[in-house]
Formats: sequence, C-alpha cells, structure tokens
Amino acid sequence: MSRMEDPTRSALLSPRRSRPPMGGRAALTTLYCYAVLTLVAGLLPPLVEGALRLPEARTPVWITSSVASGGLALLLTHRRRPSGRPSRRLVLSLGWLLVVLATVQAFVVGDLPALAGLYAVVPVLASLAGRLTGRPRKALVVAHIVASACWTGVALMMSAVGVFALTSDDVEHVAGAYAIMETFDVGLLAYLNFAATMSGLGAAITSQWGVIRYRWVAAKFVLSVLILLLAFGWLHDTLETAAQQAERLAESGGPAEQLGTTPALVAAGFGFAFLQLLLATLLALYKPGGRTRRGRRLLAAQRGTRSRETPVTVADVREVAHDVRALTLRPVEGERLPRWEPGAHIDVVLPSGRVRQYSLYGDPGAGGDTGDPDDAGAYRIAVLREEDGRGGSAEVHGLAAGARLAIRGPRNHFPLVDAPAHLFVAGGIGIVPFLPMLHRLDAAGADWRLVYRGRSLDRMAFTDALARQYGGRVTLLPSDTHARPDLPALLRDTPVGVAVYCCGPERLVEAVAEAMSVAGPHGTLRIERFAAVERPDGTADRPFEAELARSGRVVRVPAGRSLLSAIQDVDPTVDRSCEDGICGSCATRVLDGVPDHRDDILQADERERADVIYPCVSRSSSDRIVLDA
Repeated sequence: MSRMEDPTRSALLSPRRSRPPMGGRAALTTLYCYAVLTLVAGLLPPLVEGALRLPEARTPVWITSSVASGGLALLLTHRRRPSGRPSRRLVLSLGWLLVVLATVQAFVVGDLPALAGLYAVVPVLASLAGRLTGRPRKALVVAHIVASACWTGVALMMSAVGVFALTSDDVEHVAGAYAIMETFDVGLLAYLNFAATMSGLGAAITSQWGVIRYRWVAAKFVLSVLILLLAFGWLHDTLETAAQQAERLAESGGPAEQLGTTPALVAAGFGFAFLQLLLATLLALYKPGGRTRRGRRLLAAQRGTRSRETPVTVADVREVAHDVRALTLRPVEGERLPRWEPGAHIDVVLPSGRVRQYSLYGDPGAGGDTGDPDDAGAYRIAVLREEDGRGGSAEVHGLAAGARLAIRGPRNHFPLVDAPAHLFVAGGIGIVPFLPMLHRLDAAGADWRLVYRGRSLDRMAFTDALARQYGGRVTLLPSDTHARPDLPALLRDTPVGVAVYCCGPERLVEAVAEAMSVAGPHGTLRIERFAAVERPDGTADRPFEAELARSGRVVRVPAGRSLLSAIQDVDPTVDRSCEDGICGSCATRVLDGVPDHRDDILQADERERADVIYPCVSRSSSDRIVLDA
C-alpha cells in the first residue's frame, strides 16, 4: 500500500481519547459538593437574614447555582468517556457563570454564605482554565496588582482616619470620621478584599506557583483570609459600634472621652490589617522562604519524571514520508509512561549513547489506561533522516521493531495556550508537535488554521490524514509546486489576540518572526526550533558568582565557561541533555539575581522572566545569582 493510501495515519493523528485535561478529580468533587450545598442553601432559610438586600432573589440564585454546578460536573464526567467532547468554551462559560452567581449572591443579594462559595468556584474555574500564558496571564496578574494596590491604599486611608478619630477631642469630627470609614468599609473594602484574593488565587493556580507550593504564596493567602476573618468577625462590628456611639455623643453634646477604648480598638484593627497587607506586598516582591514540603515533593516528582530513564521497546516502525519514519515506543513490562500535553517532547537515549529530543504526537493520555489497543501505553515520535546531521537521525532510521531504547521526560516548553484563534506555520518535520494541538483544538470547536510548508509533497509527513480530517483548515504548500506563503497577508487576516505557532527550519522561523513584527502585533508568537541559534563565542562574557541555595556553596563562573558546568562541579546530578539551550532539561529556579537568557526555549513574551534559567547556555546579568540548586 502506498503512503498516499495508508488509512492508518488518520487514526494516528486522531487518538480517540485525547481530550483537554480541564480540571481534575478535586474540581469534579468540588462541583458535585457545591451543587448539593447550594441546593440545600436555597431550600433552607437564610443564616443572616438581616444582611439580605434582595431576599426574593436569594432562592432563585442558589437553585441556578446548583443546576449550573451539577450540569458542569456531569459535563466533565461525560468527558471522561470515549465519546465525550464538550466544548472548552462551554465548560469555561459555565465556570464563569458559577463565579458570577456567587458574586451576585454575596454582594448584590447579600447572602453572606456565598462569600465562602467564592473560595470554591474560583479555584474550580482556574483549574478548568489550566496554565495561562501571554495576554490572559498578564491581564490576570495586572487585575490582581490593581486590586491589591487599591485594597492596600484604602486600608492605609482607613488606618489614618482611625488614628485621627482616636486623637481628636472634637466629637463631631470623630463622628464624621467614623461615618467616612463606614462608607468605605461597607461600600468598597469588602469588594477589594475579594477582588484581590480571588484574582490572586486564580493567578497562583493558573501559573507554576500554585497556592501551597511556595511559602510566600501560601503566606499571602493565609494573610488575606486572616484579614477577612478579622473584618467580618470583629472589626466591622466594632467600627459600627464606634460610629453609633460617636453619633449619639455628637447629638447630645457629650465629650469624645466617653467613647472609651473603642476608638483605640478601631485604629489598632485597621492598622493591623494594613500592616498585614504591607507584609503581603513584601512577600510578593521578594518571594522568600522557598518551597513548602508539598512543593518539594512535587518538584522531586517532576525531576524524577524528567531525569529518570524509562526503558522502552520499539513496537512499530513505519515510513510516513520520504526520509521520515514514525516509531511507536512501548514501555517494558512493569513500567508506565506518564501523561503528556500537546507540544511535549522526550529525550531518546539511543543504543550508541546519543541523546536526541523528539516531539510526541498521538494520544496525550498514553500514559494512562486509554482503552485503545493501538494507542494505550505508547509514545509516538516521527524522525527526519538528516544526511548532514550528527548521526542521531541515521541511527533512529536503522532501528527495527524490537529494539531496546531508553527515554527521559516528557517535558513541555511549547504548550498550547488559550487564545481566540490559532495559526500554525509548520516547516517539514516541524509538523509533529502541532498534530496533537490541532486535534485538541478541533475537538473543542476552536478557531484555527494550519499552513504546512515542505520541500515536496512526498517529503511532507501526514499530509493525507491532515487534508482528510481537517479539509479547508489546512493549506499544503510544497516548495516544488507552490510559491512561498505571503506571511504578512496571512497574519493581517488573523483576529486580535491570535496565537501564532511556528516550528521548522531557521529560515522559516525568522521569516515568521519578521512578519509578526510588521503585520501581527495584535497577536503573540510561539516558536520551536530544530537547532539552537548561533550564539557569541563567549569572549565578551563577564564573570559572575552563582550561589547554590540548597548547599550554601558559591561557585565562580568565569568568562567562556557555562554556568551548568560550574554547577556540576558541586552537583554532578544536575539534569542535562542537549547542553545547547533547546531541550529544557537543565531548567533551574532563580531565587535572586537577574538571568541573562540565551536559550531557545523561552518565548518572546517570557524573556524578562527572573524566576528560571537554563544554565547550559544562559548566564547572569548581575554579579551574583542565587539558584534553587
């Protein structure tokens, strides 16, 4: 059977059980519990009836919340079955609906238990959204910063007014001060508290920080909860009492001294809250304390997954294009392959000892029990034979079914991000990381398009399956029969917020990057290269010191020597693979200092990151850099 007629390739590109990992068991359990609790809340009388502003809306909002939560839980449960493919947009819309309903119930209707509900539905929505990058991530962080700054500013103002009321002898001035404080307390402070706390929760859950992985993040969350308990449990009532007493004294002409210790309690309460907010700001700025015990366990598990070599067997080899072979790798008996996400790659340790990185395609759930006999427990890679390469691809092409290899990973530095639309530009074998991305987006009903360039049609892998499955969304442009694509025109035709992905030869990557700067400033570009870009020879490097926080050792990194090699003098177990800044195996957390990023892993919008470094090629812009190593 010729390559053009092979019906198995469509199955390879369309794993029957590959679905977005929206939420997990914890989110699903929370949704079912929330559905029950909101139904009970709607049927029972209110706990704090005096706080209700719209009592007639209370029951309908609770019942609607119960229906929405239960419906979303059932939708996610159905998704776990082979036929379940709910739209990501629908899932996230239901998640947002739950947040809006809880907010309306708490702040419009005035049913206070809904405040606790926000602590349930916001984390659920964040877990459904998954890891955010680019503009959505920036928008969420900016929202958190603005809300936190406003909250801190209002708390400072309340503290200052409280001190004024404490020190003033004029009871009318005291009464006026407390009236102002009550207005801000009831009309603004509670909203800012929840806006800052909820946006902070969302920002933490949708990033690498998490809520309880790092001590400074956990401490910030604890501080926000303590302020909330302080406000609702004591400070609000104390302020209300002080305002009422001051108003009565102002009407009767009594002295301010009759207020007793109440003004001191109000001033101390708001002053304490402001100091807590100031501490939270310092925590966010300096990020002290490192990882929590849970964070260290997660890191150890991640590093174990990355660095541990898993023995595998080549289960199948097939030709998918001229000079392109696809390999199916299965673990040996007793081993299990981890799940992976679209864009991930693995290190393949060949019989010769060479280590090469290859993108995964097929079913991201292969590490689990998928139920598909052709896909379960397997990884798939496709390798182009490079005549002028270093020998790795030629060795792969010489492998036959039954050969024994080892793999490391998977790792993912090229993830699929949320965006209103996606444009993929692939060159040659660069199509491979896009295959699971296209399937995921298509299953979710997303807006996407693929432009696939290659030397000739017979050298372009998976063309038949792509054209058959996706039709007009795929544009095939073999260079022997088609002119180069008009990249500026292609980019101008994309909507605002588009995520542009490019993987292929350096000339194609550079062309897309240049076109983006001219015709695509309304979108974001994410690239993955076949090889590292040419870097300076190191003669202009400046020496610096690297402090390894775990051991307390300090190593000097002279010009011309890599940071990774200096670290390995102290810790030879540090992960490494390509040592060229493209695989990401040596990723190390930065605790202090300014990295000089020279890798080809971080995207354009990530080049200012100061929390991670790839020491095989990157250096330090500061005289000393402190590493979590």
